[in-house]
Amino acid sequence: MSCDAVVSVAPTVTGLAAATGTPIVGQLEPAVAAELSRPFRALVSFVLVLVSGAVVLQLRRGSVDESIDAISDSPAVAVLYGIAGYVIIAIVGLYGATTLASFSVAGGILVRIVVLIGSAFVLVLTSFGFLVVGTLFTDVFGNRSPSRGLLIGASLSAVTWLLFSPAGSIASSLAIAAFGIGGSVRVWIHSERTVKTEVNAR
Repeated sequence: MSCDAVVSVAPTVTGLAAATGTPIVGQLEPAVAAELSRPFRALVSFVLVLVSGAVVLQLRRGSVDESIDAISDSPAVAVLYGIAGYVIIAIVGLYGATTLASFSVAGGILVRIVVLIGSAFVLVLTSFGFLVVGTLFTDVFGNRSPSRGLLIGASLSAVTWLLFSPAGSIASSLAIAAFGIGGSVRVWIHSERTVKTEVNAR
């Protein structure tokens, strides 16, 4: 889905959410995190980021260097682009879940599947953001090491869950991860627009 297509969908998000709030929001239980102790939430966050980040390192190690280089080109706007990336994912996910929810019998099952897939994707993306931020620390204070950066990123995610409430932890985690993915999102957005412009010019 191109950026223009996503933008065209954006105005309908409010209406879609209002129309299907119960079936979609019902899939999520944010209160569960509040019932867990802070050390346990920190441990879970550390393990999730560590495992997801390790998978990313195994499959797309070069993407870490590319993301750091992209952040270095425009560090001031990295967080904004990262947030834009999360917004795009939310719009696409909500649109897909809302469309599937319109199916009668299978709608609920399909929505649950979409929510699970979307949650897994957001987890991997967030872990990648922490991985990039952690690796950036190693780059600033020594030799760039994605492996050590992963440990730093996972520890950083654990600290956010240890120090803040669930809402504060989610906000701070997304802000840190948004900075980490911001460079890649910026490159992707502008490359999408460049390709579209060239095609229209022909």
